[in-house]
Amino acid sequence: MKSVIFALLASLTWGIAPVLFKLGLKGEVPPITALVFHNFSAFLLALFFVIYFDGFRLNYPLKDITLIALGGVMSGFLGLFFFFKAVKEGQVSIVAPLASTSPLWGSLVAFLFLGEPFSWLRFFGIFLVVCGIILISLSSGK
Repeated sequence: MKSVIFALLASLTWGIAPVLFKLGLKGEVPPITALVFHNFSAFLLALFFVIYFDGFRLNYPLKDITLIALGGVMSGFLGLFFFFKAVKEGQVSIVAPLASTSPLWGSLVAFLFLGEPFSWLRFFGIFLVVCGIILISLSSGK
């Protein structure tokens, strides 16, 4: 049950953040600069929490840290850069749902590389996500 609550809180947070991004990117701030401010502020807050709750120990396995760092480059740099570019150029109501299809890709990659189960029910769910993406794209009128 805790995981569901945290997932819903993440969803709510990620649902509100694009509106803040759009408001900030409306002016002169380029997406790459926005990315620096975004990641730096997140870093400072995370550093505080690590020091406060974990004591900032550094004896974690190198493999784990490397994989997390690569994931950070993918999501915290590349993904956010592309997202900021999309938000700056487009409508949040279209961009945010399209960018939120990451679970579709996560499910596919988890199936292919982690051996996670892939049922017909999951396939149907992904199909519905794709249908939603098509409807959102068509609703843009472009």
